[in-house]
Amino acid sequence: MKGDRCSLCGQRAGDRRCPALARFICSTCCGKERGRSVRCFPDCRFLVEAEARWRERRSRELAEAWHAWERQEPTLPWPYIEALARILADLLHKHFATDAEVERALHDLDQALSPILLVSTAPSPLGRALSSGLVRLVQEGKVEREPLREATRALARWLSAWRIPEDERRFVRALLGTYPPRSGEPGLIVRP
Repeated sequence: MKGDRCSLCGQRAGDRRCPALARFICSTCCGKERGRSVRCFPDCRFLVEAEARWRERRSRELAEAWHAWERQEPTLPWPYIEALARILADLLHKHFATDAEVERALHDLDQALSPILLVSTAPSPLGRALSSGLVRLVQEGKVEREPLREATRALARWLSAWRIPEDERRFVRALLGTYPPRSGEPGLIVRP
């Protein structure tokens, strides 16, 4: 019961009931083990609140980093980069992904936009989802191929440099915080 020792560490007071474990744990263990050794329920209020804080923090970091990036490389096709970020955010609100998976999807899109058909590995599920609509828009003449391809490559390079090992979803959280779900879309998808 509340007030007893944390059932994970046994050192601190168990101040919250973990829905996944059906036991009381301390807030420190909740934060450390959330999504790792504890398979949290997607509707756990502690998980939802923590994810919202992460998204807000990462969104601020992304805004600052992109502002600096835009000053460093003003000739990049920024409208395409921003549109690509919004499209990625829309997909990420529906599909769980890590930064590495987003980077792979960008490489898949680059390959799909290539005028030379290269047969290598099959695209990732996120890469297929990202490529399908954008390639169709290029084929219909609604989007220019080369600026989109340049934006895709630039974003993949930038993401590769911005990723950090401590948070495998840094960019994903930043996008989700920057571009909230459009009306009617789910707000939080978590893969424990």
